[in-house]
Amino acid sequence: MSTGNANGADGELCGRCRPKWLETVPLVVSRLPCVRPVGHEGSHEDAIWQRWVELPPELVYAVAVACVAEELRRAFADGEAAR
Repeated sequence: MSTGNANGADGELCGRCRPKWLETVPLVVSRLPCVRPVGHEGSHEDAIWQRWVELPPELVYAVAVACVAEELRRAFADGEAAR
């Protein structure tokens, strides 16, 4: 994806979009791509200055597993208390 910058020179944009789990309402705004240059460091930023950070997939998976395990623990703990 190419675009002109403030100096009129062409530059490549990052173009990354938020992961699905980071999308917020309204979805149209959440799906705006990153307008920072390709290879930038730090957070991504869209055309309306909203920023986001892409977390490593391993971390996202580990947190999801921990949350599900906690919910299962609570569900079975509540079931034991009802008996």
